[in-house]
Amino acid sequence: MASRTITEIFDRPEEFTALLGAAELNASNDWEDQFAADLRANFQRYGTRTYLSDTQLEQLERIAAA
Repeated sequence: MASRTITEIFDRPEEFTALLGAAELNASNDWEDQFAADLRANFQRYGTRTYLSDTQLEQLERIAAA
């Protein structure tokens, strides 16, 4: 399970911010809320150099699609 940066995963940073925004809106419990908030904080701190594991990306996509 390798971690990759936002830049390595997405063609444009806006794709990540849209996915994160959808996850924030669709979070249905405290864990999902905190997960999205933690990712937002990391993104605000590190920008496109933020690392995501494959598992984190899968969870983000699952929450956003709910």
